[in-house]
Amino acid sequence: MPDDKVSCEECYGFFKTIDYYMPKARSVGMKNEVTEEEKYCNSFLNDSIFAHVPNPNIFCAQFKRMYELLHNSKKHVSHSASLDDIDRAFLNYWLNDKLRGVNIDPSICVNEFYKQIKAKNNEIFKDELLDKKLHNIEKHELENMRSLYDLYNIMNNVSEAITEEIGKEKGLSCLRYTKECYRKYKEAIINCRGYCPYFYSLIKEFKKNYKDELSPLAEVSFSCKAKELFELPNYGVVLKEHESVRIIRNGTLSVLLPLLGFFLMFKFSNKLKPFRQYIQEKLKSKKSMLFDEGERENELFSYTFDDDSSIFNDGEYNLSYYNIRNY
Repeated sequence: MPDDKVSCEECYGFFKTIDYYMPKARSVGMKNEVTEEEKYCNSFLNDSIFAHVPNPNIFCAQFKRMYELLHNSKKHVSHSASLDDIDRAFLNYWLNDKLRGVNIDPSICVNEFYKQIKAKNNEIFKDELLDKKLHNIEKHELENMRSLYDLYNIMNNVSEAITEEIGKEKGLSCLRYTKECYRKYKEAIINCRGYCPYFYSLIKEFKKNYKDELSPLAEVSFSCKAKELFELPNYGVVLKEHESVRIIRNGTLSVLLPLLGFFLMFKFSNKLKPFRQYIQEKLKSKKSMLFDEGERENELFSYTFDDDSSIFNDGEYNLSYYNIRNY
């Protein structure tokens, strides 16, 4: 579950209307300057909360813009209208995604950022419930949400590529995007962590949307003419396929590793020969010293190393000395 106080339905709620939020996110991402009325954002330049944000003041201005886009759209309905829970869920995801970096830094508190920016401009940030809804999303849940968001973004890229193909009457990047979508779709399923059943239900919904919205465009596309390009496998099939590959890979390794060890033993056997000869010379030297100490020592060390294939040559107790090269 994403949080003890937030249900999956609420946390992921904005994906139901993702087409409403993604254009706003792209628009906000293009903002690269701080206006005069946003100069309070410059106070964030050295704030540790922006450890993973290259330009904290611009990010501050982008958040203000995102808030205004969502808040002002409600004014068309009522002058007293504010953000709804779906808007707040999207803002929570957007802040977590941007502020906490690729590795999802747990030390960054998104709620603390909102409190700071609200204190600097409470005339704009008037939503009374937003600070109660903003929270750090669990790492595995944020990774799942990022994967799903990326899939919808690629889906949008496919649609735009086909539209552009029609205008230019030639194939462009549609096929590349469909391949990317297929790969990331499987990765999202395989890499799911945490509460996966609900995530898989959203993956299933994406699969349906992907086919329903893009398959009709195959008839007018130059590079994506096959409707099969927009048919993704069921998540259960992907999981079974991944498990089968894992079992085969593990079985193969269990066979190959001993063979590799045997091969390396052959490969490096000649490198062991100087060490063996060194030991033999040391033993020969020791034997010569012991010969002078009496008959008992002569009998004990009467064998020779001149022939490195034999230690004892008498009777049924003959023992062979094996050179590693014989293996």
